[in-house]
Amino acid sequence: MDIQTLSQIKSKFVARQVADELVIVPLSGNVAQMNELFTLNETGKFIWENATANNTNASLAQLMIETFEIDESTATSDIEIFLKQMDILTKYNS
Repeated sequence: MDIQTLSQIKSKFVARQVADELVIVPLSGNVAQMNELFTLNETGKFIWENATANNTNASLAQLMIETFEIDESTATSDIEIFLKQMDILTKYNS
């Protein structure tokens, strides 16, 4: 998965902040499918919220570097790991 695919898939989910995490729930029509939900930590939340059609992995990594004051290697690795874990969401891209 890449950032653009994640950006497209996001419209098929509802997201809500719960404490320090972001909970995302898939939608079927206009109804949340509560039998499957995902929780995202601060890093995952940041990537989810900044995954737009205009961003790339590199531009998102730069945003993470500026926001979290981390190095490029860490930012790139965090994005790659997150996107790999989110591959499960591609089943909602139909």
